[in-house]
Amino acid sequence: MSATAVTVTLLDTGHCSTRASLIAAGTGWATVACAAPAFLIRHPQHGPLLFDTGYGPHLREAFAHFPERLYHYATPTTFGTPAVAHLQQAGIAAGSVGTVIVSHLHADHCAGLRDFPAARFVISAAALALQQQMRGFAAVRRGIVPALFPDDFAERAQVVHTFTDAALPHLGPTHDLFGDGSVRLVPLPGHARGQLGALLHTADGDLLLCADGAWSTRAWREQRTPHWLTFAMQDDLAALRTTLRALREFAAARPDVRILPTHCPDTMRWGAAS
Repeated sequence: MSATAVTVTLLDTGHCSTRASLIAAGTGWATVACAAPAFLIRHPQHGPLLFDTGYGPHLREAFAHFPERLYHYATPTTFGTPAVAHLQQAGIAAGSVGTVIVSHLHADHCAGLRDFPAARFVISAAALALQQQMRGFAAVRRGIVPALFPDDFAERAQVVHTFTDAALPHLGPTHDLFGDGSVRLVPLPGHARGQLGALLHTADGDLLLCADGAWSTRAWREQRTPHWLTFAMQDDLAALRTTLRALREFAAARPDVRILPTHCPDTMRWGAAS
């Protein structure tokens, strides 16, 4: 039985300014824009859903407080059009979004969660457990801003406990979200606790949204970890290196799949052209 095809649209929600080597060690110290897009997925039966939500006004509001403003100092942020506004422009009401896949808990992926009042939040068990315990400076040090999460986040969570569906080469077993092969979730550990990627089946070929499994295409191709200055915010360095290697091996085994790291300029160019 063939997989159900979805369509995917990149939503540009803004960017932060950083240095090239912080994203991929050894690539120089030029200032680069690190985009934070969300991905709109249209499913023929389940309607619109999102993979992450990118930046949004709730994060700007959080920056007015301490210790959240430390996040802003570390990653100077330029806000763009929030995901919910992109959807409104496309004629999609926020209340019609039934699912938001939360790849991981970092603020640049979660700032729009409060904008989708009817959504269930698909999240790994490990990430949800961390979200429930992280507060204050300890949270911000890990890139997590607790104010971004709806008060009923845990109640609305659809928790992924196991991955027992068809495996992806070198990445391992998946979780088939709708049971039709359209959206297959896969663990990408290392950068953040419980991080998820998503293999999406489209009419134009499969896409792997790898979140921050790699911060750029160059990072997984050349096996470049982030600079050691960022190590404090990485969850598990050994797992991060394993994920980078697995992405390169997956690309060799499945050259038909386009790999889209969330923050990569290549991803933004794909989004502009698609």
